[in-house]
Amino acid sequence: MTDFTVEEIQVPETLDGPDAEGFLELVEVRNQVEADTLGTDALSWDPEGLRVIYGTTRLYVRRHLVARVAGRIAGRAIVTAATLPGTAEASVVVEVLAEHRRRGIGTALTTAAEDIARSLGHTVLQCELPHTGAPGGERVPSPTGFGDLPAVDPGVRFLQRHGYSLEMVNRISQLDLVASSPAVAELFAAARAAAGADYRLVTWAGAAPEERYEDLARLKSAMDTDAPSAGLESTEDPWDVDRVREWDGRMQATGRLLLTAAAEHVPTGRLAAYTELGLPRGDAPPATQEDTLVLKSHRGHRLGMLLKAANLQQLREVSPGTTVVTTFNAEDNRPMLDVNEALGFRAIGYEGSWQKDLR
Repeated sequence: MTDFTVEEIQVPETLDGPDAEGFLELVEVRNQVEADTLGTDALSWDPEGLRVIYGTTRLYVRRHLVARVAGRIAGRAIVTAATLPGTAEASVVVEVLAEHRRRGIGTALTTAAEDIARSLGHTVLQCELPHTGAPGGERVPSPTGFGDLPAVDPGVRFLQRHGYSLEMVNRISQLDLVASSPAVAELFAAARAAAGADYRLVTWAGAAPEERYEDLARLKSAMDTDAPSAGLESTEDPWDVDRVREWDGRMQATGRLLLTAAAEHVPTGRLAAYTELGLPRGDAPPATQEDTLVLKSHRGHRLGMLLKAANLQQLREVSPGTTVVTTFNAEDNRPMLDVNEALGFRAIGYEGSWQKDLR
């Protein structure tokens, strides 16, 4: 069918001008598709936050496509490509409103997005997409041996039909902060005792203290290399102090408050682990669990539990009305799943990490 058009749109400088109309509609489509898939709007973003996140930076080029039906946006695609020389991989995500599927819109957006990725010099396409958690029926197993996805899921069928291979499954979980409060306090106390005197807990809200930037660069570089990635191709892209400072600035520009808990190794004075929570603007907003990492040389001291429990307590102090936290974890990351399950996180859906090699 050809009763739609595909065009590229730009991220506007502000949301006040007439050129922002298409972008605002794109944000609505993005939020609606994810809410329909997972049954919750806890992962929705406000337009100003996405305007900042979706813009091109010195590290990433981002290109945006939309498909229109009768003048209205029915689907969208985003291509994210690193500017680091020699990077083969690029991210491609395509989303179409449920009422407009099965008419060629997703295929047209995918073809156009892949063409953009090729034109930017990238030959390995990757996609992370939420899927339903429907039990039973035919399954598509993860090649890691951990987790699977329902074969009838629209996103699963679409990506397989377009040549993408499932590489990894991530569990999407939510925590009821009110119900979990007593358990979090008990787990925090036990983890603090287990960590011992060699580790000191430090927390902050917003931008990191300048004296922590060097350690955070080391931790974020390890996050890129140590986190489970299965068969996904990845080009090493280390962080430095300037990149950490830039990231803090971008987070502040989105209006989201980043809450951080870290463990300082007392004998060396260096950070050994950290975890982050993202808190959108607004009254009692749902929070999202961001990075969590314990350096390999410091594992086995319950630092993951200590930091997550400490940051949940910080969240309650900063935003007492917030009742929900959402997190993503690789199904083969059993140590972190153990921590989350003990805290009270429960699965609400799954995210597939997919890859297509154009070489």
